[in-house]
Amino acid sequence: MAQLSAPKPITLIGGYLGAGKTTFINRLLNSGGLPSQTAVLVNDFGDINIDEQLIRSGSNNDQVIGLANGCVCCSIADDLTSVLEELKHSSIERVLLECSGVAEPQKARQQCHYPGFYPHAAVVLVDALNHARRCADKYVGALAIAQVEQADLVVITKLSANPAFRLTALQPSVNVDDAGTLEIVLGWDGENIDSERALLNTVPSFSARTWCHQQPMPLARLYRFLERLPVSVQRVKGFVETDAGVVEVQRVGAHTQVLPWAPRLSHPANLGLVFIGYAVEDFPAFDQEI
Repeated sequence: MAQLSAPKPITLIGGYLGAGKTTFINRLLNSGGLPSQTAVLVNDFGDINIDEQLIRSGSNNDQVIGLANGCVCCSIADDLTSVLEELKHSSIERVLLECSGVAEPQKARQQCHYPGFYPHAAVVLVDALNHARRCADKYVGALAIAQVEQADLVVITKLSANPAFRLTALQPSVNVDDAGTLEIVLGWDGENIDSERALLNTVPSFSARTWCHQQPMPLARLYRFLERLPVSVQRVKGFVETDAGVVEVQRVGAHTQVLPWAPRLSHPANLGLVFIGYAVEDFPAFDQEI
């Protein structure tokens, strides 16, 4: 009689748009604390999976699987199920699931109750620079608060940019830069939220739009465009070919970073920008604006 293998843990990495999930996963992968056979499932809300490309370029892990164009807790749950079915019969020992920035951890956790797997922990990243403003936002505040309330463990990021930040939630929390944080996350054995935790009755209606360019554009023009975006555009990320070379664009709220891509190992597989936000009618007409 064939021996059944032990269920494989799925660690969820959640948090609002731009909280630092992809950077944190790369730190976990490069820490040496994970089994060599660790699969990373990257859920990106847009139809270009920018985060998958960043993880592939930032780590040596070759088991990175993209789940794009929706959220694993609802619209593309079937895609997650299909991937788990394949991984169930593989040599994978552990799974990291990066949820989209608009996912509720509890809903994502429910999708991880699949034969051969179990939800290990819901780890939610909180951006110390932007969290208070997001919680006060009439459109997305309820979601930002719910993500924290549904966490097993909160990891606070960007604390150096706002040292006075204090998290008022009851969930246990650690600073991403503290010694031992990665070990705490990977070895988490505290209380989890597998019992019912309140879900949102009304979820903000987020939309994603993608802009792909056909030829290099002036870098200064790109900066001007990004600075004119309306507040309803909560997140921008992607790769753009400019007159200064290929750049990585990261915009969270009103904070913009444009970084040269040249030092990286390979050319991005997909050039383009993904815009995520609410009130899609306020989104710029990209072709005309850019």
